[in-house]
Amino acid sequence: MPDTSVGPGGPNLRSLGSLVRGWSAPTNRDGLALVFSSGLTALVGLAYWAIAARTFDVETVGQNSTLLSAMMLIGGVAHLNMTHALLRFVPVAGPVSRRLVLGGYLIAAVLSSLVGGVFALGARVWAPEALEVLGQGRLIVFFMVAAPVWAIFTVQDYVLTAVRRATVVPLENAVFAVLKIVLLVVAAVVAVDGGIAISWVVATAVLVVGVNGWLLLRVLPAHGRDRAGEAMPITLGAVGRFVRGDYAGAIFWQVALTGMTVLVSTRIGGESAAVWNIVWQFGMSLFLVASGMGQSMIAHNATDPGKVEAARRAMVTRSLTLVVPASVVLIVGSPWILSVFGPEYRDSGVGTLILVALAAIPNCVTSATMSAARVRRRTGIQFAVPASIASIVILTSWLLMPMLGILAVGIGWLLGQLVVVTVILIGQAPWLPPLLGTRIDAVRSAALLRRVGTQAISSTGPENSGDWAVREVLSGGSESVVVGIGPEDGPGALLKASDTARSQESLRHQTAVLAELHADPRLGRWSELVPVVLGDGDVGGSYCVMESRLGGDIGLHALRDPHRRRTFLSSGVATIGELHRRTGTVVVAGDEEVRRFVRDPMDVVRRIVPRQMHDDVQVLADALDAGLRGRRISVGWSHGDYNPVNVLTTPDGRISAVIDWCDAERAGLQVLDLVVFHQLAVAMGDEQELGPQLLHWLSSDPPEHQVILARTQRMLGGDLVDTRILLLLGWLQHVSKTATKSTQSASNPVWNRRNVRMVLRQAPPLLQGSACPTTTPRPATGSGGPDAPTVSMAVPDATGAVAPVLAQAETRPTPTPTPTPTPTEPRPTPGPAGSRSTPTPPTPARSNPVPEPADGPGPSIPPAPSTPDARPTPDARPTPDARPTPDAPPAPSTPDARPGPTARRTRPPQPSGRPVMAPARPGRPTRSGGGEPGTDAGPSEDGTPPVPDAATSRRT
Repeated sequence: MPDTSVGPGGPNLRSLGSLVRGWSAPTNRDGLALVFSSGLTALVGLAYWAIAARTFDVETVGQNSTLLSAMMLIGGVAHLNMTHALLRFVPVAGPVSRRLVLGGYLIAAVLSSLVGGVFALGARVWAPEALEVLGQGRLIVFFMVAAPVWAIFTVQDYVLTAVRRATVVPLENAVFAVLKIVLLVVAAVVAVDGGIAISWVVATAVLVVGVNGWLLLRVLPAHGRDRAGEAMPITLGAVGRFVRGDYAGAIFWQVALTGMTVLVSTRIGGESAAVWNIVWQFGMSLFLVASGMGQSMIAHNATDPGKVEAARRAMVTRSLTLVVPASVVLIVGSPWILSVFGPEYRDSGVGTLILVALAAIPNCVTSATMSAARVRRRTGIQFAVPASIASIVILTSWLLMPMLGILAVGIGWLLGQLVVVTVILIGQAPWLPPLLGTRIDAVRSAALLRRVGTQAISSTGPENSGDWAVREVLSGGSESVVVGIGPEDGPGALLKASDTARSQESLRHQTAVLAELHADPRLGRWSELVPVVLGDGDVGGSYCVMESRLGGDIGLHALRDPHRRRTFLSSGVATIGELHRRTGTVVVAGDEEVRRFVRDPMDVVRRIVPRQMHDDVQVLADALDAGLRGRRISVGWSHGDYNPVNVLTTPDGRISAVIDWCDAERAGLQVLDLVVFHQLAVAMGDEQELGPQLLHWLSSDPPEHQVILARTQRMLGGDLVDTRILLLLGWLQHVSKTATKSTQSASNPVWNRRNVRMVLRQAPPLLQGSACPTTTPRPATGSGGPDAPTVSMAVPDATGAVAPVLAQAETRPTPTPTPTPTPTEPRPTPGPAGSRSTPTPPTPARSNPVPEPADGPGPSIPPAPSTPDARPTPDARPTPDARPTPDAPPAPSTPDARPGPTARRTRPPQPSGRPVMAPARPGRPTRSGGGEPGTDAGPSEDGTPPVPDAATSRRT
């Protein structure tokens, strides 16, 4: 439907409305208030310095600028970064808010006064310009009074933001700016030594007394009452840890922000310091835009760190929206802007102003990164980002100032911001080349593990986990890490930690799924294939889970082993089929099912492809809708990402555990587990992309495992859905969930092009060709007719437990495709290698087909022979005469039972009483579950692995 809100060439009113609503959100509103306050302060401050520049000579302006710069530096460093500490903890302090603020003020005032006095005593060494203005005695008094006043003045703005009164800050700063100008005029008339600096300090003291009287007597008590329900315990240790990580970086940052005037004055003289001070007033006003938005983000997200990533991206966007136009104005108009202050400032400061204006643009990204780190208590980032920028600024300025003057400071700021923002953007990039991406993921995983390690073990583990330690890192990426933990000797467990909101949501979902699976009485002993959650909790802003450790080797190894591949595939189908059989319910696919299995995943795909491909997305979605709607399908517990990487196996290739249930659904389309398993087994086994493989299947005869899909649907009570539709639904489930879980994959141009775009373009025409029937009447006997393959079933044993029985599948040779095949055509039966095929007469239809068991489906791929001599040759296949009968179980294999044209295949004895579970070989690495290698796969009720019995310990 066309958008009628937009006229020809006119603005999109809906977009404008969205933009206005975005700015009116509480976080952005408070941030905008702080930005407006900074802008107003900058404008009035520039007027203040313009009057000072026109009233006093350049030397006097430089001397007073040095005094004020030193005062701000001391006040900013000596308050121990109480600004961000109070901003982080006051929103969650509840009734103790006022006491917390008073404590912060006391620390800031006392330390600032002491440091100010020490600075004044040594001014002859590091600030001789200041001594010439006031003298030693008055300089000591000035700094011991001015430094604590400025420290409290700086902190109070953060307190106003913390109690969500940021809209008061513009009024406060407007009064401050006007009062400064009035006092400056008085100082000029009276001709007081150091009048510029004194007028600044007196105006600051007046605002400190007035604002904090209102804050402490009215605002903070009311805030404590209103936020009592959200209060969190605030300990001195928590505040100390936050300040410790943030304070070291803050020292560097304050030196770069407020101390450069002192550095310029010491290095190249007072006149250059005066010019730099005027230039920096413009640069500081741009830097304060990002700072104000960051303060608001911290205040509004302190109680919900999970949303900080989205808030960080929004902060970058909003900050750039304001900073970029202002920077362009400064760059273009710098000569005329500096002319207001006098020709000396214009001649020396134009180039520096341009560089500083450019540096303000990447500062939006670095400032957002620091703000997000403060919310999530990422002390490493809190130190590294500001310390790196400040170090580059100071070092570059010091080295180049004798040659370039204050232009060196501008170069330092731009260089420092560009270097750090490049590192940040690489670290946050959604996709990177494999070599670089792997290294960055390793760094992130290591940092996450250091952050949560010991604390996560003690807070989520059992009572005896106090002496547990990390054994090995099993997997790790940009958002999570999985490690093996435990005592020096013992079964141990797994610790999973997630960092981002998306990965935390996924891990929380898995925790809930595992609890439901173990509580579901329908599963019985099958649930022993699933890990048990031992504990979970939030640690340092990350969500951590401790799981039992099941024994086994990753299934991918068995898949790629030709001696175990057939057994692995058979066991994989049987294992998940048992879950489906026990929990499935037949429904008719209607609007809700089509939305969940087609439309919603297609919306994910639509977001990761170019706009010009949206029509292709719609065409394929409509085709899948038509192929699924109205069919009788089985829904129930489904794994959602059932593939060779998410299962563990015994040494002979049988499934011993099913892990990684982050994508599980209580009412999923169950047959898609088998579709995805076969698709990814072929792709991973042959090391090829899923997209080209899928298109090959769609363009040629359907793959051989179509009989498994057909049998599965019948056994679960559903209709037969077109195999090509199922293949595409499995592909859709896989790519949509991959794109949702991993922005790296979704943004990877190679993965996107070969697995998503290629399929969207080429699949719809292939669906128009011949395909398998979409529905087939279900035979009354359930046998599927004489040509239906015999597949494995799950049958109860003597104890009542259900064990998947890997029955020998009836294997028929695939007929050579002909234009019009008929049921009576002879089928060639391949003989041993080197022999010629001979036609086999058609099998007559049986009048009384053997009824099928009512249990769920199992694998149609026969297991590996039990002896080395029983391995078939590549071209050898059994004939239809080798079909087992219900009354005649297959005989045990012997060394002489080599398959030939008429040889009968046999299957090894099956363990009873357990789902296809066998102990892992000692020393085999494990990936998930509870228990050491060599123990049974499932934990007992008390959390310890059960001892395998003789049946489950049998090797085939």
